[in-house]
Amino acid sequence: MKKLIQIAGLLALAMNAGANDVLIENVRIFNGVDTRLTSGHVLVQDGIIAEVSSEPIEARENTTVLDGGNRVLSPGFIDLHVHLAAHVPGQHFDAYSTLQNVYAAKVAQHYLDSGFTSVRDAGGTHPHFGRAIDSGDIPGPRVFPSGAYISQTAGHGDWRNSTDGNPTLTGGNPYLYDGTSVLVDGVDRHLAAARENLRFGATQIKIMGGGGVMSEFDPIHSLQPSPAEIRAAVQAAGDFGTYVLAHAYTSEAVRRLVENGVRCIEHGLLIDDATAKFVKDNDVVISTQLLVYRELQNLPGVSATNLDKLAVVLEGQENLIRLIKKYDITTGFSTDLISGMYPLLTREFTERAEYWTPAEILVQATSESARVIRMAGKLNRHGNFGEIREGWLADLVLIDGEPLEDISVLTDPDMNLALIMKGGEIVKSRL
Repeated sequence: MKKLIQIAGLLALAMNAGANDVLIENVRIFNGVDTRLTSGHVLVQDGIIAEVSSEPIEARENTTVLDGGNRVLSPGFIDLHVHLAAHVPGQHFDAYSTLQNVYAAKVAQHYLDSGFTSVRDAGGTHPHFGRAIDSGDIPGPRVFPSGAYISQTAGHGDWRNSTDGNPTLTGGNPYLYDGTSVLVDGVDRHLAAARENLRFGATQIKIMGGGGVMSEFDPIHSLQPSPAEIRAAVQAAGDFGTYVLAHAYTSEAVRRLVENGVRCIEHGLLIDDATAKFVKDNDVVISTQLLVYRELQNLPGVSATNLDKLAVVLEGQENLIRLIKKYDITTGFSTDLISGMYPLLTREFTERAEYWTPAEILVQATSESARVIRMAGKLNRHGNFGEIREGWLADLVLIDGEPLEDISVLTDPDMNLALIMKGGEIVKSRL
């Protein structure tokens, strides 16, 4: 009954909106940048923030007027590292694509219901999935897809069993597990794989740049791929006006990647002080996560090899955060949840509270992450978002409680998000 009432309320709002105008009155505004709240009102017209004012706003006829009740209005949240198509429970990477997509849709809905209005998919989800969300066929956050993971043989994206042959040596299909990963070696194949992802609609390119925890045959210290291969992927991305993000943990891997043009490092937990400074000097992002490393050991099917590698990288977590803070490295907000872990999503907020203030975390999850996404240049066809600013997309969440004092209010979005708006569309309202 509660759900029916909510749906009826949303339908009524939609019918009354007329020109798709919504006026949110009497709110305290966190604009995504400034850590000081300002009291005011926000007018949304045709999906865009038309006016932000401390004075009452006179709206057009048929505008839906919502009383914010002095709650905190924030930009919608952004996750820089998701894998929407990697949530079949357990280690069933070989699940048929139909099942993968069913779970991907479920995960996308959960993200949106949790206040996340945009995500960057860091590999494995076909760009067409994001297009389906854009068209309204699937509810979910705005998706910036990377397409298939690009991995060398024996790289982090090479998920074959030990007895499987190498398809690239026998003229077989290099795409693994319904196209979530593509196995490539050599400059030409890296160029082709990156270009193919871009052809499908990727907004940035993801390569595997070093050993990983959840892969069996590549030690953490391994370097992947060669400098020339990295440059090939970077060239393909750059020719489309976008950038490469790369999975890596160690100083050696990160240095090789940055030296050859990679703009965003994923994870980076084992870098040293000199490498952190090198990253900062080159204006490179380190998109890292906390919760996933503390929870991976609880996944069904995690092997002894996986656990040994997890222990190695987890030891570097606190040092990495110290280095990010020391050198003021852009990091944004990201989770990297896989294999059915998505219900834990909002716990990333409180895990980060061990190291950052609530205000710093909210900046990470809004304007800072949005700046990283805009590195895609003209491939970002959605415009500006991540801040409450006139002329920007109306991605908004209205929060019960005091998130700038207690970030834990965001761990219960059902209770504490009174309004979720994506691109001017009301996704949820209990006003």
